[in-house]
Amino acid sequence: MLIADSSGDQVCNDVQWLLYLIFRAEFYGYMFTTMVRLIGERPSLVYPNPTTVRWTHQVGAFTQRYLRSLSRSKLILALAIAWPVAWYLLTMEFFIPSEEQVGAIKANNAISFGLFGAFTVTVAVFAGAFAGDLESGRFRMLRSLPISPTADLTGRFLAGLAIAVPSFLVTIGAGYVHGATYSPRGLLSIPVAFLTLFVFCLIAMALSMGLAVLITKPEYITTLAVVIVIMSFFLTGFNGVQPAMLAENQALVNYVPNALAARVQIFYLTDADFAHWGLTPPAMPDGIEHLGLLVGYGLVLLVASVVVMQRVAYRRE
Repeated sequence: MLIADSSGDQVCNDVQWLLYLIFRAEFYGYMFTTMVRLIGERPSLVYPNPTTVRWTHQVGAFTQRYLRSLSRSKLILALAIAWPVAWYLLTMEFFIPSEEQVGAIKANNAISFGLFGAFTVTVAVFAGAFAGDLESGRFRMLRSLPISPTADLTGRFLAGLAIAVPSFLVTIGAGYVHGATYSPRGLLSIPVAFLTLFVFCLIAMALSMGLAVLITKPEYITTLAVVIVIMSFFLTGFNGVQPAMLAENQALVNYVPNALAARVQIFYLTDADFAHWGLTPPAMPDGIEHLGLLVGYGLVLLVASVVVMQRVAYRRE
């Protein structure tokens, strides 16, 4: 059989036409199988496979999620910025005579209230969000997904740290505008100050997790967290700035985390006459052992936080 076009001219015979059809079918078949193979080798092009999501990407996703949630809370923003600055200004106005308001005293109090604000916002943010997720059963949904509990924990911590660090810096800046004088002792003073802040936020996160496990009602936990922060502030002599407020065992200010962190920062960021302004006795925590003690607190409580996250939040039922 001969194949002809519309004008009647011969184009090809039936054998050539059959070969053409076979070639075309084989070509399209090859293209189809190639596409299927490529899709099979790269499932993320069609259906993103959650088992292939890296730990760092999970951390980033959790951090973004919690930051979006925190940025919509006016209470958290007020606690982060207005709360510590207001405490600093009110203290300087009503509790410290004007003739004693020199730059060093203002710096000591700005550091103390800066850590006070970072402590408040970290505890309030972390405890409230964690208790809310426990009560709402959100962890039940997350447990069905291949999600790392440590990625969730790290994302929460980084979101809290992203609020706590600006809170601390704003209070330090407010003190500077008010006349505080900071005198770092060397090149390591600034890194030591940030390391202290980082570890202290880690400690606050762990404490807030324990609080959230004990108090499962998120509507109460923010208020209770703020009360605990205020109590710890006063019971340690304004975060260790006035150890004479403690009737006995004044040396505790060099061992309790919030007072220890504040006194380490004051030592490295100011050159105040510590004895004259009531910071000693006990001696200022100027040794590596004191910084090591604070880091040790942070590491132990970090391990405890991981255990709580795995055994409580992500525990398989």
